[in-house]
Amino acid sequence: MKKNILTSAFLLFSLSLAFAQAIFDSTIHTATVFGSVNSPGGEGVQNVIDQNSATKYLDFNALDGIGFEVDLLGVAQTASSIEIVTANDAPERDPTAYEIFGSNNGTDYTSITTGTIPCVTDRFFSRTFSFNNTTAYSFYRINFTGFCGSSTINQIADVQLYGIIGTAPNLNCPGDITINNDSGQCNGSTTFSVTADDDEDGALTPTLTNGLASGSDFPLGVTTNIYSITDTDGNTVSCTFTVTVVDNEDPVIDCPANIMVDTNVGETTAVVNYTVNGSDNCSTINPLASFTPLGTIADRAYYLSDNFFTPQNAYTDALAQNGFVGTIRNASDGTFILNAIAMIGSTGDVVIGYSDTNTEGSFVWQSGDLSTYTNWNPGEPNNAGNEDYTVMQSSGGWNDVFGTTGSYRYILEIDYQPEQTEGLASGSDFPIGTTTNTFIVTDIAGNAVTCSFDVIVSEALGVDEFDLNNGIVLSPNPAENILTIKNTSNLNIEIATIYDIKGRVVNTIYFNQSSQNKTINTSKFQSGMYLIKVDALNGNSAIKKLVIK
Repeated sequence: MKKNILTSAFLLFSLSLAFAQAIFDSTIHTATVFGSVNSPGGEGVQNVIDQNSATKYLDFNALDGIGFEVDLLGVAQTASSIEIVTANDAPERDPTAYEIFGSNNGTDYTSITTGTIPCVTDRFFSRTFSFNNTTAYSFYRINFTGFCGSSTINQIADVQLYGIIGTAPNLNCPGDITINNDSGQCNGSTTFSVTADDDEDGALTPTLTNGLASGSDFPLGVTTNIYSITDTDGNTVSCTFTVTVVDNEDPVIDCPANIMVDTNVGETTAVVNYTVNGSDNCSTINPLASFTPLGTIADRAYYLSDNFFTPQNAYTDALAQNGFVGTIRNASDGTFILNAIAMIGSTGDVVIGYSDTNTEGSFVWQSGDLSTYTNWNPGEPNNAGNEDYTVMQSSGGWNDVFGTTGSYRYILEIDYQPEQTEGLASGSDFPIGTTTNTFIVTDIAGNAVTCSFDVIVSEALGVDEFDLNNGIVLSPNPAENILTIKNTSNLNIEIATIYDIKGRVVNTIYFNQSSQNKTINTSKFQSGMYLIKVDALNGNSAIKKLVIK
């Protein structure tokens, strides 16, 4: 509550504060640099307090942050919130943290508060962050640190500090929220309550300045929500919380049943084709070292390189990964990739696979794709100094750049197939016997499932082998004391050899042309499984299983 006014002079001063509680006034205050700052002409420090978003403060040497100080000319004021406005371009240059200091002699500074700044792609975007402070200072220092992307340059359009008039409103945000994805969806919905009230104004309606409203479908990953409220005195407070959506839903993998085939006669392998399919509520994509998965589009897996490359080296590295620098075939592809990059918290220019290195002015995709879709920024490509490669900016616009300078992440594109960890690929020559094939399908969140199936290849029998195999009869089988080997084929048996399960010969029976049936005593055989190999005079053979009781 504002106190009663005692004099007309004080009344005028109080009313001026009620309508202008901002602390920095560029018409009477001068901002000076703090730390190591290298600003180009027209983008100096005074622009940060001029409350004109068309101007900005830029620091080419921002490894120590981009800082400034303001002398309030002996008028001590109590700051309780800070407003930060993003500059006109290059979201990768936005700082990610701030620290505010106060002093009453311009030499000895006290840290008042620190805070984080969520990265956004919106330009000229204003956010206000409130903090607790009850001390009035006549000097303020603010230092911004960190980068939202691959940059060593910081920039800010405007910064303003605000003081409290009367009593600040109360704003209540929930704590950080973590939820699982909705079944079958690549998002999660949740409800929450944000309330606000003020001693003078009563209940107030908070304003969402960043993030998504209660009841929305939140995307996979972390969404930062910022709410603010301003009372009739102009006091603004804010609160922040995150909504994290965790994908705990496994992908689905569809393996074929066991496959049984015969070779062609005289061959020792058979070509086998099969199909393994995978699907997921979000996206299936194989893990790849040194790359962050973004998702799949039309059976093509897209990744963002963890390392930085010149565009020319990105092209070379993509080929080494058995892929290409990414193709953007239409606007929806570009939006999908931009959202996926934002979801992992990355900003800045990324190399895409569009260049005119072969013929100046004739851009083609490294993948050979014939897509004619482009999204050049106004005035681009301008080929300034022979720029032959293309980057996609956080805004989605494209710009041509040099091939051997600059350092960027790049989009990698690879044909997607479920990952095979055992066996032979479809279309391979499978050998006689059993080949176990195992596949794994992994989704964008790292959930994985596996499946296995067997390919069983049997040797095709020739006419004589078929006749011999079907013509040998063991009776009785299982046998107990007596076993008769009968030959009803058109081939003459020469010898029959009985093996135990360890492959040891336990009996040999010789035949002659006049007697093709043999009876043997098996009473001394141990109970179990045996194999009988029957060899014909023409060189063919057959193997039969025998069980002894």
